[in-house]
Amino acid sequence: MTAPTQPLHAVTADVNRTESWQWHRVLAVVQQCTARRFVAGVFEHRRGAHRVLTTDAFLAAYLTHSFLVKDNLHQTQITNTIRGWTPSQRIAVGLAPDAVITYKMVTDGLARLGRACESATYPDWDAARFAQSLLDASLQGHSPTGAVALDSTDIETWGRIRYRKPLVDADPDTPARPDHSDLPHIPDAPKGHDGRYIYTRDPDARMGWRSASQGEQNHFCGYDAHVITDVPASPKSAERPVPHVARTLCLAPAGRHKGVCGITALDALPPLPPPQELIADRAYNFTRPTTFTIPAWQRGFTTIYDLHPNQRGRRPGPVAGTQWIDGTLYTTCLPEGLVDLAPLTRDMTTEQRAEIERLHQLRGAYAFTPHGSRDPDGRRRYRGPAVTHPSIRSPKAPRSMREDFRKPTVYCTGDTACGCAITVTLYDTDEPNLRMPMQHGTREWEDSYYRREGIESLFGDLKGNRLDVHRGAIRGFGLTRYTLLLGFALATMNMAILRDWHAKRHRLDPWGEFLGEPPPAARRDRHPATGRRPASSTRRSTQRPDR
Repeated sequence: MTAPTQPLHAVTADVNRTESWQWHRVLAVVQQCTARRFVAGVFEHRRGAHRVLTTDAFLAAYLTHSFLVKDNLHQTQITNTIRGWTPSQRIAVGLAPDAVITYKMVTDGLARLGRACESATYPDWDAARFAQSLLDASLQGHSPTGAVALDSTDIETWGRIRYRKPLVDADPDTPARPDHSDLPHIPDAPKGHDGRYIYTRDPDARMGWRSASQGEQNHFCGYDAHVITDVPASPKSAERPVPHVARTLCLAPAGRHKGVCGITALDALPPLPPPQELIADRAYNFTRPTTFTIPAWQRGFTTIYDLHPNQRGRRPGPVAGTQWIDGTLYTTCLPEGLVDLAPLTRDMTTEQRAEIERLHQLRGAYAFTPHGSRDPDGRRRYRGPAVTHPSIRSPKAPRSMREDFRKPTVYCTGDTACGCAITVTLYDTDEPNLRMPMQHGTREWEDSYYRREGIESLFGDLKGNRLDVHRGAIRGFGLTRYTLLLGFALATMNMAILRDWHAKRHRLDPWGEFLGEPPPAARRDRHPATGRRPASSTRRSTQRPDR
């Protein structure tokens, strides 16, 4: 039986060839994906002729595409990807070797999946859960480290802004930005169900802020992608890098509350081993504590932030004789010269950093330290600096006066309100957005907080290094469509990151081990952990050979 004749404009010779290692990983992910049965039910629940594009072929096509095409997720290119499959690859996903897959079949499959995610027929599934199932399947066999970083990046909508001078009506907890609320709307833009303005044909896209780069404006219209990635479990292990993959995804209209979206991303994480540390951008701890920080603590996470300038400074403590400074509880006996200290920054000279760190270490002697772990009800005890294992000498704690005279000595009288020798019980409501396991601005904090570079690395892969998700890379409208396509792209990027990261170190990635691939040949001139050549092997001898 010959294939039906197609009009000339529908005939194309463009194909995208899939390599063997890419194909085998995609098939394994499809088989491990928990959404496979859901998609099969969506495709089979229809009337009419038998669907030519099978469930496995649909999932494999969208997963394979991001391996081959970097700068778009267009349906025409995905059709070309299917057209480039070999007969054996077609048979593996249930396609006939001579089956003609058209653009309409590909777009219809995505449209049906999107409608199913939005309908009440499948209450257990939506676009967010489908995307998360793809990410979970792509990371099978890759264990989390126990520490994660959370941040968001902009995903611009394909729609063009149709109103002049749009207003960025983001959530009220967002840090202050340039105010242009006095600019008129010409003409007035309509409002959506959430009370925010709609400026494009995309009914779900909203205006939001971003860190502008490469000639971009600092506001955009589209979506915020809240992503969590793995980082080293501790600053001491930071020299042994880990692959930065996308663990979870929460796509929301731009400008939606950061705290709510961040908790949604946290809830999608698998169980983490200790230390369960969460390193988040300051936009998350600048929200109300009840929307992000306290829920994160209740989920067992220890939060690490960079404080906003408005959050720094001195505040009264919970009891007499105590004070808050940059999120750490100190005794009021702290010398005035150690109150206002600048945090360490990377643009300081070596001498400046050494001096600032010395002052922070002096101030740290007056800080309260945790006395036990956090109770389930949110209580945690902190002991004063002159209590057990004292770091200062105080007359109110006679035992501390026996310590080395080189430790700081305070001269508190009986009438002076002093917190040196007391134990304080703090609750979740006591400065939750500022408290951290270390003092803000110190070398210890810097080493711990800047593990978040892993999330910047992941966004770099998404925006240019591996993929190029920019405005127009995803065509179409609606939060569901963008969530589905971004889930496919991140799952494929996870597979590529794992393979390249392990190949650089001459090891098999988890999927290579699962598929039984031969181990790569080891090279002795490279370090087994970092994959770098030792300095001695890169130097050439400057001596002339004997003749």
